Amino acid sequence: MRNYEFLKQLNPEALLTIHLNNLKFYSFHGVHEEEKLLGNEYEVNAYVEFHEEDALIHSLSQTINYVDLFNIIKNRMNIPSSLLETVVMDIGITIHEKYNYIRSIHISLKKNHPPIEGIEGSVGVSWHKEFR
Repeated sequence: MRNYEFLKQLNPEALLTIHLNNLKFYSFHGVHEEEKLLGNEYEVNAYVEFHEEDALIHSLSQTINYVDLFNIIKNRMNIPSSLLETVVMDIGITIHEKYNYIRSIHISLKKNHPPIEGIEGSVGVSWHKEFR
């Protein structure tokens, strides 16, 4: 087994980022009644950054489990909300409550087919928070 302690000496403030990209959900968020009844396709991206404590990670207990992150996102996406802003903030706060050593969180949420006449494209929100 190699000694990787020299890595920490090179960059003692090294951060790791866990990425969850292009997560697809069918949910019922929106301010209009038809959105609450018909639902829409959504896409979530999440980036969770934390300071590594070990020179080299060998165990799931040394990192953030992306399955846990996915389940937090999935559970929140299943709760209808009027505003996407509420959803992304709730996701970020819940993740930070579970992993309070996180340095930053970035959550983006895209509504793929917004009910806006004439629009071809998507709408969305992003939330970024840094913790110290």
